[in-house]
Amino acid sequence: MALNIVLHEDLTMRGGAQIWLADCGKRLSEVGHHITFILPEDSLILPDVEGYAKTIVKYTHEKSAEDPGSYQEAFTEVLKPAQVCVTLVRQIRKNYQNVSFMAKCIKDAGLKTFLISKTGTFDPTYKKEFYGGDLLETEPPQCCTVTIAEFTRQSIIEAFGIKPQFIQTIYNGTDTEKFKRTPEMAVEAKKRYPIEEGKFVVGSIGRFVAAKGQKVLLRAVKKLVDTGKVPNVHVLMVGEGDLKEDIEKMVVDLGLSSAVSIYPFTKEPFYVFEACDCIALASFLEGLPNALLEALAMEKPCVASRIYGMPEVVVDGETGYCFEAGKVEDEATWDAMAEGCAEAIAKIAALDDAGRQAMAANGKKLVFEGHDKAAQMKGD
Repeated sequence: MALNIVLHEDLTMRGGAQIWLADCGKRLSEVGHHITFILPEDSLILPDVEGYAKTIVKYTHEKSAEDPGSYQEAFTEVLKPAQVCVTLVRQIRKNYQNVSFMAKCIKDAGLKTFLISKTGTFDPTYKKEFYGGDLLETEPPQCCTVTIAEFTRQSIIEAFGIKPQFIQTIYNGTDTEKFKRTPEMAVEAKKRYPIEEGKFVVGSIGRFVAAKGQKVLLRAVKKLVDTGKVPNVHVLMVGEGDLKEDIEKMVVDLGLSSAVSIYPFTKEPFYVFEACDCIALASFLEGLPNALLEALAMEKPCVASRIYGMPEVVVDGETGYCFEAGKVEDEATWDAMAEGCAEAIAKIAALDDAGRQAMAANGKKLVFEGHDKAAQMKGD
């Protein structure tokens, strides 16, 4: 039976969550379902979905924040024929919170549409209604929440009292065919990211924003160089963002110009992973980032902050090492975090060939068996 499915995202960026939504829509379209997107008019995933979406409804961020009611009739019309609406949980913008608004449209019009909210991280500043709005108390239930990590699921249950049966963890999936090492990929990676032979290369891929912790990673690298624990360390940073110039300046100020390379955002991150010996995520706020799963699929050990869903895949001594996170708003906590990050990197650098191969095999097995996107999309 073909379904009418509405997919909604309120952010304009093109990150892991947005790519997931676009991929989900494409897969559902390929098996015969009718897909409609509700997106901001400047959404960066519009080019991704225009080729297969039957309908795309666009709205302006400013107007929806100031006067969401002006969109209620249009959104309700889109939802009327839909059996399912999937929307990603976002923070409120003035008067507009996307999940609550979709729920209001459904309830006010007496629609039968089932609302699914999806979230990656737990934010204690959120409210219960952000996960289902007016539909949280309907009987029979007309909404549920999907989280990408068990930590997130448990945190939402404890904080907001949402019934456990209405929240399910479905881990992110990875394209294991795309993120699979080949000899040809190794050759191309060296061309794209030429790094001096003999370096222990630590990869960092993501937006240059405070929450991603690139400044903490640079402090960790400084410690590794100054203490001589990993004197040949080299960081390969790939991404764009508001803090890029600050990070470039920090590299110079710390005397790390020869130990850090910075490259722009890429849609082919598998070449980045191939060029590295391990991947580091010194994040202050994450759910379960795609970069971790992709790196593990490509047999790269990872080091990551011990927050949210990351310890569920970065298992100490098996697929990498975790370290304690500081607070993004309290720079006084960053040094201890950097020390932990440095120690985690040093542990991987100190592994012999057998140890690295075992860790690489563990990571690949974890992703291929539990996070294969193709299997998830099929419902296997």
